[in-house]
Amino acid sequence: MSFIVNGADWSFEGISPDEVEQRIDRALAFIETSRERGEAVLIGDDFQTRPMHGQATLWDLFSPNSPLPLSQELAQELSAWLMRAPYYADSDPWPTGFDDELISIGDAQPMNNIDLAWVHYSIRCGVPSASLTLGTTNVIVTRTASANVETHFVSDESGRTRFWRDMIDLDGDTFESFLRLASRAYPDLHFIEGVLTGADHHLAGGYLALRKRIQLALAVLNDWGSWVFTSPPPAIAPGEPTMHDNATSPTNQLIERRFAGLGMTAAPENPNVRAHKASREARETILSGRTLFCEWHIKLEPHQNRVHFHKPVAESNNKVVVGMIHEHLPLPGH
Repeated sequence: MSFIVNGADWSFEGISPDEVEQRIDRALAFIETSRERGEAVLIGDDFQTRPMHGQATLWDLFSPNSPLPLSQELAQELSAWLMRAPYYADSDPWPTGFDDELISIGDAQPMNNIDLAWVHYSIRCGVPSASLTLGTTNVIVTRTASANVETHFVSDESGRTRFWRDMIDLDGDTFESFLRLASRAYPDLHFIEGVLTGADHHLAGGYLALRKRIQLALAVLNDWGSWVFTSPPPAIAPGEPTMHDNATSPTNQLIERRFAGLGMTAAPENPNVRAHKASREARETILSGRTLFCEWHIKLEPHQNRVHFHKPVAESNNKVVVGMIHEHLPLPGH
């Protein structure tokens, strides 16, 4: 599972120094986040020696006679990365078919691109892999003589999360693949320990029967949960105007309407649930010494199967907390 730097993107003819630095800065930010999350970013053997502007290689661009003057600070950042950057050629085993590096992107003419070929054939072998591009995040069919493959070209965090979510499918779309990739696919959620591993047992019908609904619910919570809980009124949808008083919190009614606008049926528990000891305790979890009452829940089905969660708190690094995934927690009188 890795991101492969697409060296073909590092061709800077006709691009201003400011634009080049912006593209490289964005790539370095992506690489740093990858390092923090333990996600490998690999380069090709020729990355540091291939021409990037005329005949100038990467390091020629930082020389006194560079045709494209770039800052020495950027050179230091690149050097710090490349000193420890692993090479995909050192991986074992190599993906089957990798020796054929003639590949086309979409309907474009075929070209020799060994970096992209590694990604293409890795995916064919069922190994999650994406192309780290300096261009726009997208999913495009890459074509070789032997196969067509949907390939992720990733340059930002939205592309990263889309990639990992799609890789759950590539990895078999099983409960095991979900467990293996959930923390990467939903990085802005804090999962209470055991909530994911116990989901298959606690859901009526098990995980597989509900997997697409669960994945969609977690995607909405990951992508929009913090906004739903913290953005001031009266905005119902992202991008709508809010009050100038940023200290104003949205009401529960507004939070429900926001989730509904995002396609989710979510609501807090009735007040009598908090007052009923057994019902309240079933919805409580402890995070860094703080007790959280996960009264908010998304209905995966009308009468059963819920995802219980809590608004962002400091103890979760301001991420929405997923506390329980369960068929039905106790209610007063049941």
